[in-house]
Order: sequence, then C-alpha cells, then structure tokens
Amino acid sequence: MCVPRRTESITAVTPPPSATSLPPRWWEHGRTPRERTADKPLWADFAEHAVTTLLPERPPVGDWRVRFAGVFRSLVDAASRDAVPDGLPGADVDALRRGFAAQLDQHLLNLSVRTLVLELHRARKAGALQGETPEERFSDFVRRQSTPAGLVRLFGEYPVLARLLAQACLYAAEAHAETLARFSADAALLPCSVIDGELGTLVEVAGGFGDSHACGRSVKLLRFSSGAKVIYKPRSLILHERFTDVVEQLNKRLPGLELRTADALTRDGYGWLRFVEHQPCADLGDVDRFYRRQGILLALLHALDATDVHYENIIACGDQPVLIDIETLFQPSPPVPPEGDPAAAMLARSVQRTLLLPQLFAGEHGAVDISGLAGRGGKLPTDRVDWADAGTDRMRLVRVPGELAGSNNLPRLDGRDVAPAEHSAALLAGFRLGYDAISTGRDELAELLRRCAEDPIRVLIRPTNFYSRLLDETTHPDLLRDAADRDHAFDLLEEDSVREEKLLRLVPHERDDLWAGDVPMFTSNPGSTSLLDSRGDSVEGVVEQPSLDSVLAKVADMDPLDQRDQEWLISATLAISTSADGHHGGGETAETAVPNQAPDAERLLVTACGIADQIVANAFSDEHRSNWLGIELVDDRYWTVLPMGAGLGEGYCGVALFLAQLAELTGIARYRDLAAYAISPLPGLFATLRADRELAATAGCGGLLGLGGVAYTIARLSTLVGLPAGDLIEQAVELMPEATSETPSGFTTGLAGGVASMRSVYVQTGLETALARADRYAAQLLERERPSEKAFARGSAGIDWVLRAHDRPGEEPPGKADDRAESTGGWCDGLAGDALGMAAHLPDPEHARDLDRTIRRLTDGAPLKDLSLCHGESGVLDVLCVLAENGHTGAAAAVRRRTGHLLAAIDQRGARCGTPGAVPSPGLLSGLAGIGYGLLRLGFGDRVPSALLLRPDRPHPAATVFPPVNRV
Repeated sequence: MCVPRRTESITAVTPPPSATSLPPRWWEHGRTPRERTADKPLWADFAEHAVTTLLPERPPVGDWRVRFAGVFRSLVDAASRDAVPDGLPGADVDALRRGFAAQLDQHLLNLSVRTLVLELHRARKAGALQGETPEERFSDFVRRQSTPAGLVRLFGEYPVLARLLAQACLYAAEAHAETLARFSADAALLPCSVIDGELGTLVEVAGGFGDSHACGRSVKLLRFSSGAKVIYKPRSLILHERFTDVVEQLNKRLPGLELRTADALTRDGYGWLRFVEHQPCADLGDVDRFYRRQGILLALLHALDATDVHYENIIACGDQPVLIDIETLFQPSPPVPPEGDPAAAMLARSVQRTLLLPQLFAGEHGAVDISGLAGRGGKLPTDRVDWADAGTDRMRLVRVPGELAGSNNLPRLDGRDVAPAEHSAALLAGFRLGYDAISTGRDELAELLRRCAEDPIRVLIRPTNFYSRLLDETTHPDLLRDAADRDHAFDLLEEDSVREEKLLRLVPHERDDLWAGDVPMFTSNPGSTSLLDSRGDSVEGVVEQPSLDSVLAKVADMDPLDQRDQEWLISATLAISTSADGHHGGGETAETAVPNQAPDAERLLVTACGIADQIVANAFSDEHRSNWLGIELVDDRYWTVLPMGAGLGEGYCGVALFLAQLAELTGIARYRDLAAYAISPLPGLFATLRADRELAATAGCGGLLGLGGVAYTIARLSTLVGLPAGDLIEQAVELMPEATSETPSGFTTGLAGGVASMRSVYVQTGLETALARADRYAAQLLERERPSEKAFARGSAGIDWVLRAHDRPGEEPPGKADDRAESTGGWCDGLAGDALGMAAHLPDPEHARDLDRTIRRLTDGAPLKDLSLCHGESGVLDVLCVLAENGHTGAAAAVRRRTGHLLAAIDQRGARCGTPGAVPSPGLLSGLAGIGYGLLRLGFGDRVPSALLLRPDRPHPAATVFPPVNRV
C-alpha cells in the first residue's frame, strides 16, 4: 500500500528546526491535486491556531499512549471547548469535556502513532535525544515534540497528518455538539419513551459503538447520574418503527413466542433508542424459548432481505433476542451474472445472507465467526498493529493476531453462554413457525412493507473491514507528506471493483468519505434504485431493481420447497459451527440389525436410485446449468457451505459421475440428462484456466481434489452417457499443471492422484498426451522422499498403490504396519487405506501377513455410522472390493458381510454422510453421491470401477498400456 516518498516536495514545506510558526502555504501538499485551489482550507487554520496557542507545559504523566496523545493537547483542548458548550443545562460540562477529550485523544493517537514512532527513530539515530535509559530518551522525545517547534516540524513535513488530525477534531466537535443540542431539545421526551424514571444529570457521552459516517457522526451511549442510559443514533429511525409494526403483526400469529423490539423515539433525521441490558436466563425453558424466537427472527430477517446481523447487533435479554440495529433491511439483491451459478444465486439470497447464522471468515491466523449466533471470541484471521518496546526509544511496529472478544448476543444460564448448536432443534422449530406465519399472512405483511417505500435504508457496498483497514494502513508516514500519495493508495477501490464495473461509479464518493476519516456510506429507499452518498449526492446505475420489489417477490414465493432448502442451510451451518477443525477419518461404530441373507443387486440398485432422487430434488437449475450446495472442507481445515466447484471429490463432477453411472445401469433419462447438464460449465472453466495458468496451478493435479479428477470424470462420462468429449478431454489433459516443489505428493491433491487420473484417462481414451503426463508425474514422484504420513489420501500408502499400479514400484516404507485403533477404519487415513498400501508391496511375505491381519481387523470390526466413501463404511467396502477383485479371499468374505450392514444402516438411519452432524451433502467423498456410487460398486462390480481409486472402465482400442493386476 505504501508508495515512494515525494522527497522533492518535502523541502518546500519543511520549516527550519527552530521555527515556531508554519511557513506560508505549508498546507498545499495536504490537499489532493483535484482539491488544490487558492483558498486556505479550514483544517489548516485550525492546525495553525493549535500551534500558536500551545503553551509550554509539562507532558502528561501516564503510559506511552497518554504521553503521545499529549503532543496534540492544544488541538484537543480547542475541540473540547467547541464540542461541549458552557452552561449546558442538565449536564456536567466538565465531565463531558473530559470524556470527549479522552475519546479524541485515542482517535488522534491512532492517526499519528506510526509517524511519531518514525520520528522517534530518526531522533534516536541522530543522537538528538537526552537520557540514560530508553525510557528517559522516549520522554525527552515527547517533551520536544510537545512544543510549538515540535508541532511545526511535524506538520511542516507531514501536512497530510496535520489535515487528518485537524479534520478529526473539527468533525468530532461538530458531531458531539450536535448530539448535545439534540439531547437538550428532546430531554423532556426521553423519560417514559426510551428511559424509565428520571434522567438526572448527563455525565457521559460515550462513543465506540459503531463506525463514523457523514463527517465523524456515530452512535453514542448517553449515561446519566441516575444510572439511566439511552442510545443516540444520528440517522432516522423510521425504519425501526416500521419493523416494530411488522413484528407486532407477526406476534399475533405466534402466541407465547412474541418477539420484542427496542423502544424508539423517532425524530427528524435522528432518534433515541432504549438501551437493552443483557439479562441471563432463569432456566432451560428460557433458553429454549430464546432459540425458538431466534428462529422466528431469522425467518423474518430472511424475508426482509436483511444483512449484517452480526454479534454486536443482537442482545440476549432473558428469553428474548433483541435486534438493536435495523438499518440493513431491504438490501438490494446481489447481481446475477449471465450464465452464473444457480446454487450460488440461491445462497446469495438465502438465510445465510442475514449473517445471523454462523459463518467462518478465514485468514492467515485461522477463522472466526462474527455472526449473530457467534458465541466465542478468538483470534481474528488477519493481523492487527501493535507496538514492541512501547514507551522506549526503541519502540517499533509489530503485527500480531487480532483478538475478538465475546459479546452479549447469546443466552446465558448459570454463568455460561449457551451455544445455538445445543438447541438447534428449537431454532429450527422457531424458523418453521416464523416461516409459516409469514407465508400465511403474506398479504397483510406486503401491505405493511409497501409503507416502507420512501424510508431511508443503508446499502452495504463493500465489507466495513475493507474500508477500516484502508483507513488504518493509509496512516503510514510515507503517505502523509503529500496527499497525492495517500490518494493513490485509495486506488485499491478501483482494483476491488474490477469484477463489478458498476461499483466504479461509487469510487469518487468513497474517496471523499475516506478523506473525511469516515467509513463510506450509501443510503437509498426500498422503492428506489438511486443511491445517495453521505453528502446527499445521487449515484445512478448501481442498483438494478428496487429492493422493495425483491422483498415482495421473495415473500410471494415462500413455499415448502424453499422452506426445505433454508432449513437444510440452517442445519448445515449449525453443525459446522461445532465441528472440530480439519478432516477426521474413521468415526463411531454402529450396531445394526442385519438380515440373514446378503442383499441382491436389484435391492442395491433401488437404494441407489432413492439416493439419486434425493440429489436430483436438491439441484438448483436455470437455463444454463445445474448445481448443488455442498458442505466442503476448505484448506483441509474449515468446513463451510459452498456452491459445488468442479472437483471430483466434493464438486459437481463427482455427482455427475454417480448419476451417469446410474443412468448407464438403469436407462433412466433424468439421471443422464442431469449429469450432462451438471458438467456444462467445464468449457468456460477451461477457458478461464487457459487464460490464467497460475489459477490452473492452484487447482493442482490431484486425483480427487484437482484437475486430474475433472479429466477422469470427462473420460468416464464420454463412455457412460455418450458425451462427445474428445476435445474437452484434450483440453483437460493440456491444463494439467507442471509439478513444482510446492506440489503435494499425495493422492487426493498431488502427484499420485495426477498419475492415477492421467493413466485412467489414457486407458479410456487412448490419448498419448495423458500417458506422457502420467509418466512425467510418476518420474517426479519417484525422485521424492516418501512422506512420513501413512494415510492413503495424502501419504505413503496412496503413493505406493499408485506407483505399483503404474508398474513403477517405489521404495519399501520404513517400519511395521500401523497398529491404530479399530475406529479409524476408513479409506482416507485409516486401516482400509493402509491395506491398499500393504498390497502394493506384495508378494513380500511380511507385507502379506500385515495385509491379512489388517483385513481381519476390518472384517471383525463393527460397521461405521459414517457411510461415506472418504472415511466411512462405503470407503471400507470399496477397498475390500478392490482387494477381492485382485484375489484376496478374506476380503471377498468381508464384502458380503459388511454389505448387509450398509443396506441395513441406510434403511434404519438413512444415508448418513461424512459431514459435520451427518448433514446430507451431495459430494462424492463425504456425501450422498459417494454412498450411492458405493452401492453400485457392490451390486455391479464388473461394470462399475472404483472411482475412489480413479480406475478406468472400458479400455479404448488405441490404448496399449494397461495397469498390472495385483494378485493378493
């Protein structure tokens, strides 16, 4: 973000070291080129006045923050006098000024600390500081900087800093004085409307309850000597009143579960809100009612296209979740790009959009949930600025993980916050009640909503964190010598708008707000497509449709199918919120009543069709494509709900492969057609990857979570459903990235999967480039050391199996067979995957004994509750099928026994996925497609090859090289 210094401009404005007044036109480089006129700006007058009125005083005593802030005491003193007028009735003027000064001190410190620390270093290196210790030299710097000459030097070299500091003082004083004037006008109205009892004397106006907009205006908390509190909001609360009307109407249909809203006093352009205290629950019944009401509130906020309902906007008051910020109702619908993803479009307008449901925001330091149901603090995913050796002349900037404190949004019982996942049934029940009440009373609701057509709403354009970080990072001293440099840093706004060019129309307005020190804000009306900036200027062409029309259409379309989709999302996000980080193999075992005889192929096929019908019903389709929402593990760490990508393992290719295989066995057209429709985005995806080879490299060559699996899918579908995919297969092979030192070795994401997929593509298509690519990957794999991890998915077992299948046996793995617990029986990192690794080293006698022992453990072990291919029962059965096909008699017997367990489990508990909470998801590895495909393998093994191992089906006549058969 930093740019080179404009050293040629510094000497023109920097005064001599002993100067006590600023030179003429020192302020010119504090203005951007488009602002530079002959007129002297108001902030320059304010800064000059602060310098000339600065009296020699001893620097304040305190920690480094207090002493640094004292450098600007003349600015703060001047602002405090303007912020709190003398003789303000009903107020403790001295206390209010002290409070205002303390808040402004902190704000000015945040703006200036980087520059002050740089100047501290320069003075230390120049030997200009007096003192025997680092602390004494720090104090000497503060003393020097707190003089008129010190301020003159600082403002002369950093005129942009002078601008930011002076503007902050002017805007803060004006906004504070406005708040107090409005309080004086409305004081008599506050009791009995938003405050119970008498006010007493106003003793504090506290900030820090939201971002600043419109020249320093923000939400304030007013405290009185009586103990009373009230919230001041510097914007119209008419929408809050409308929301209260909607809630009151909804409450009539929900006896015993009525929602509460905060009392409001609406004035012209601003208003007062009752302060809602966090209150604990009396018993579990209160907690249950809280979450039922939370579900009702979720249904209502979803219907009203609300967003930004994060953890600071909900207060848990006993058994009531009280929403305290209503400004983001009626959010305009996100634009739907041509030939977009229908699953992504659904997610963008779903209950997840409210931000009330748990959502993880991931980054370098992990992930954090800031939703309205977030209950835990923790590390923020990005760094924050901190200071090492603070209060010494060696003070320096460091970056550390930020911390997110908990809030008052969750119910508390017996001193403990009660997480929503503990009462997910209550929340879902409440959502159903709310959804039904809204859809039943949709006509009355629509009448109330039409009254909101002209009410002001806030429209969120970019994440607030993006603006806040931009404001913070542009206080770097290299950007404070010339405003053109800082203005250039705001070019990030244009860069962020590249994918949505309409946002470029907002950039000039955003720049103006950022230069005012504010988070940019745009408002509109639900009945309009015009946006207004913080100064009231109109911006057209950004919003396509009045948000009121979108909300009315959504309410009209609420039906049981949509309700089912929303409830799935709620279940999925709640399950994810309590799942442990990362991928976990194995799982709990299950006792299942099993029929005496093994199931026949017809029953397996019928069961697979039932699973396929569930997948078909859950597809989102438009005129261009179909897709699904899935639960996916991102970066092998965090589960999240996403529209399915292209991958075989957890993407639409895996679902398409199952449906195509089922269509080939049954002749049912709907499965075949949906399979072909699902992969229709691949040509466009390949065009994107050809234009961005770095993106293709990021996708990787892996067999299940990379481009290798995509190529495998195309080859399989070309034979299963007659897909004319010759050119598409060639494109897929050509896009396979070259391996680098960063390329993993394993099966799912790395070279081993690349070998297996390319070898399979060759066998099915005869494409020589695929065989050449497989040979190249295999050679690179042989040059590497084996990973210490043994797991099949990422470790040595998968590599050994692939190299043996490629007729390129590798080194013997060190050590004995893994003696892990029986519960870790799965394919990905359990006993089943280990068995394949052992089979790769036959006929070595030791490995033969290890393999026999492992298969006995699999045979004797209880079946897994998780039925998925990846780390569940279907994966165990697939491995046993492969070993049985290769001649292991013990494996064949185990297949017959465990197949009965699998079908019985599906009959008794459903197709239990390997996702958090076993929430149904369509994917091949963890979801329904994999369970269905596993059933087809068990019933029709001669026609259904192992997709888990990327095995080919019918060989192409041009293929002359085939994998060896491993007799085990």
